[in-house]
Amino acid sequence: MTDLKTTTLVAQQEFRAFRENGLKIFVLFYILILLGVWGSNYAQLRTASFKNSQAKEAVDREWKEQNRENHSAAHWGTFLFKPVNYLSLLESGTGIYSENYYRVEAHKRPQLHSYRLPDLQAFMRRPDLNTAFFFQWLMPLFIIGLGFSSISSEREKGFLKLLSVQGASLGHLVTGKFIALYLAVLLFTIPPFLIMIGGLIYENEPLNHLIRALCWISLYAVYFFLISGVVLLISAFSRSSWSSLMVCIIMWIFCVLLIPKFSSSAADGKYPLPSYHEFEHQIKTGFDKGLGYDVEYTVRSENYLKKHLKQFHADSISQLPEKIRFALDLIQAEAYENKVNRYYSKKVEAKFEQQQTFMDAMGILNPFIAVQQLSMAFAGTDVSHHIDFFNKAELYRNATMDRLNQRELEIAISEKDRLSNKEFYSSLPEFRCEFPSVGAVIKDHTAAVFSLLLWTGVLIFSFMIIIKRNYVSYEG
Repeated sequence: MTDLKTTTLVAQQEFRAFRENGLKIFVLFYILILLGVWGSNYAQLRTASFKNSQAKEAVDREWKEQNRENHSAAHWGTFLFKPVNYLSLLESGTGIYSENYYRVEAHKRPQLHSYRLPDLQAFMRRPDLNTAFFFQWLMPLFIIGLGFSSISSEREKGFLKLLSVQGASLGHLVTGKFIALYLAVLLFTIPPFLIMIGGLIYENEPLNHLIRALCWISLYAVYFFLISGVVLLISAFSRSSWSSLMVCIIMWIFCVLLIPKFSSSAADGKYPLPSYHEFEHQIKTGFDKGLGYDVEYTVRSENYLKKHLKQFHADSISQLPEKIRFALDLIQAEAYENKVNRYYSKKVEAKFEQQQTFMDAMGILNPFIAVQQLSMAFAGTDVSHHIDFFNKAELYRNATMDRLNQRELEIAISEKDRLSNKEFYSSLPEFRCEFPSVGAVIKDHTAAVFSLLLWTGVLIFSFMIIIKRNYVSYEG
């Protein structure tokens, strides 16, 4: 009980020192700036959401009310829009670089990297001014400012030596100061966290998004825990407050600026994406000449038509009515285009996954990278979520084109359709895109989660060793 009282007394004394040095003013200033940024970003997101809804309504109305012929409608096409995500207020990620729509059109497909940047995983571009920027980049500097001299200043004043003479435990000092530092950090973060959750509830976000927000908050609680502990360790082993500050700043530069930049460049260099023109050439060549042991296009077309000769009571392809032959060719060509596109798209996705795996592995060396990976993943703004939207849109596009081609065949057979054009287009299902579950996100970033658990364990173990062995020099 005495140990607990002593530790509490140290924590209270340290926290009182923080308040006397203007902690409340800094916290208020920080939160006001953050709220100002939130307000600006929220207004922009509301505007984007409104424009997105307007565009979707206009496109859907035009598609459903058109009276074009079946084949003309397929070439006219429509657009699918990525739902506006209010979690992007927390972390914009790659959302500001990737497209938020998908064009549905016959014989043409937008590609995952049609508007390719040098690297969608390049995190170290000019950071977007949002909550994650404040938490990832600025909060470490605030923590350094608060804690760099916590123990080193006590050594400079001779307090550590006095502590040893009186027989008091260093564990009381270290534990108490850590509690005070972490509580001070929470003052910067708890109010914003509460406002985040309240905003998501106000926007009537689904339960999955609220769970993601809680995971996002927990992620940064661990992140600040690690930074607070590292800063305190550096202060404990530094001979002076000046050397402690220099070491902390150098670590911030390496962990936040240099290593992530090097890692993203290395990932892009090690697993480069094909150019758009190279990809299009692969698609065209694969369709014309066939994949693997598949035959070329003309032979495939003939073989497919021959399979349907009995169905239409014909002895040769030339006996098939022209409209039926045209419709059958559309069906087989579209199906094979889907196969070729999926084959080469998987290779591009594999490159992205390799980059992701590489970055997750680098996160084991530098927990800052792990935090960035998980922050974007929980907010739904990383490359994986962009690929998920793209693939769901691709499946919708393929199903729509297949229905249009099947209808073309039905019209060719009966010379009429039981539904009018408007009725048919209105009967097509709506496109829906939901986020993957939180469990799927954690599964995709197992290495990043392991990194944070590992570093947390190392930090706690380091403190236990210091406290148990009293392993700190008392003199400067």
